Amino acid sequence: MIKNCIVGSGFSAAITYLLLNKKSDVFTVISEKKLKKIGLKKRDNLVSNKLFSKKVFSMGTINYQLKKGIFHDINTLGGNTNIWGGHIDLKKISKKLIKYLEENGLFFKNLSYQNTGTNCNLESIVQIQDKNQNIFSSKLVFNKINDFFLHSFLIKKKEIILNLINLKTLKTKKIKVKKLFLCLGTIQLIELLKRSNYLKDNDVITLTEFDHEFKVKFKKNVISKKENTTIKYKFSRAIGHYLGIQSFKKFLKLLNFIPIYVEQIFYNKKKIYQLFLINQTLKEINNSNLKKFGDSIHYCGMKINNTTISDYLKKINNNIFGFGMSFVSQSKPGPISNDIILDIFKKLEKNKSLRKF
Repeated sequence: MIKNCIVGSGFSAAITYLLLNKKSDVFTVISEKKLKKIGLKKRDNLVSNKLFSKKVFSMGTINYQLKKGIFHDINTLGGNTNIWGGHIDLKKISKKLIKYLEENGLFFKNLSYQNTGTNCNLESIVQIQDKNQNIFSSKLVFNKINDFFLHSFLIKKKEIILNLINLKTLKTKKIKVKKLFLCLGTIQLIELLKRSNYLKDNDVITLTEFDHEFKVKFKKNVISKKENTTIKYKFSRAIGHYLGIQSFKKFLKLLNFIPIYVEQIFYNKKKIYQLFLINQTLKEINNSNLKKFGDSIHYCGMKINNTTISDYLKKINNNIFGFGMSFVSQSKPGPISNDIILDIFKKLEKNKSLRKF
């Protein structure tokens, strides 16, 4: 039996791995091209590839009929950190935790137009980088990763049993785990619950996010209402981010003379969005008050039939934990990575699994 099992390899998986003192087994998809061979199909409306990022396609069994929803699914090593902006609000993160993360390869760079190509109305918001000044990628954290796809899980005599597929051999394997930490993106979490028969027809999924938009500006000063969060990109860095270039490279800085800026504004106004499952398809419930949902990529606070996803998993088994955007409810607009870290810390501490500080 495995004591601590992490499924996933994105930001939440990396933080969980570190806060468990690197004492856990990690299972995630590395050979994503093999997913087609195990019966999964490609969903083009969930793809979020960028020109210079690794090309990954959304693979699963559920269809998504979306009119207003914008979702992304990056089921590969590193998850969303392959394309993210790396921003975090350090205001509520303890100095001891920051020091520990820095000792393990996460460096916190103050925002400036010269160094990161960005600025913000909040000084506590910084960018997470690696030692080479690239935007941090979680795949650098793990010492060992198992290239397995978690097809489903079940509870038998209160024991957690995982049905895994080895993506190198395509052979199936069953293992028992004492504690299961699901660090999956929203789409893959929904897929897993459906394949495991914990999500059924007519179940309603609710998500929230803060309202969000981009604006083009011609002045470098960040002017924002106190209740909102605004991250301002130089034109050169905005282009790099759009293309999937995960560092502020010298050739991008050659464009610094262009007096154009792009504001990413997170408004202190929450949007609620709902889907329901029917015949292997997720459809939108009448969201007539919404123009769009999901464009911030910070959709969170998942509920199933009005039960928070954390409580939903507890009803299945007390030793199943979930970390990531689906499991946090943002209290403040802006980066969500800080909410994820605080949520992981709190849950592991309560469960007495947290490493000593």
